[in-house]
Amino acid sequence: MPATPRPPDELRRAVAADLRPVRSLVSPARRMLVTAAWVPLAIVLVLAFLGLRSDAQQLGWPMTWGPLIVEAALSLVLVALALAEAVPARSPARGRLAGTLGVAVLVFVAQALLTRSASAGVAVENPFVTHGFQCFALQVLLGVPALLLVALLVVRAAPLRAAWAGVLGGAGAGLLADGIYRLHCPITDLRHVLPWHGAAVLILSLVGLTGGAAWERHQRRRMAERLALRSRATP
Repeated sequence: MPATPRPPDELRRAVAADLRPVRSLVSPARRMLVTAAWVPLAIVLVLAFLGLRSDAQQLGWPMTWGPLIVEAALSLVLVALALAEAVPARSPARGRLAGTLGVAVLVFVAQALLTRSASAGVAVENPFVTHGFQCFALQVLLGVPALLLVALLVVRAAPLRAAWAGVLGGAGAGLLADGIYRLHCPITDLRHVLPWHGAAVLILSLVGLTGGAAWERHQRRRMAERLALRSRATP
């Protein structure tokens, strides 16, 4: 009976380097709570360092805090979908994912319209330019920690469609940041809100998409290297 061929040392070292213990994943809804933990801390930071918007009294409690509650809830739904998308064989249908992203866009626009109807906000000379980049940068800064948390959770699940998970996680982080930053920004003019606040949500979505696509390329390269090692090991 022929002896079983011994795999090449290079292949054995590659396999040994890739072995590591893993723990079973909890449900996406429970893992989403890790990202939700950023919400109260971000609110405290915004109110402590930037302050509550100057037209909060005119808006009243419902229109001051309501947009945050709605956008935070929807953003966490997006994060949960991203985490479900990251689990092989558990991915939701693409139509459902695209539909949820569409709802997020509608909610963002509706919140801007409702806030504008409830308060004229702070008047600025040129709403399209004044404070635009400042709001954009601060909102992105608020969204980055949430996106990093989502990215760590997505990678932990070994996603097959990381790009979809990335864009969902980025959109969730962006929408969450918008809801929180609304507690401070008193400009309600749509020429400010839609392009600058919307751009922050879009950029975080694109960052998530780009990161997910890069992860997919990295995984394909690893698989190609393994197949090459395996082919060399075959007599």
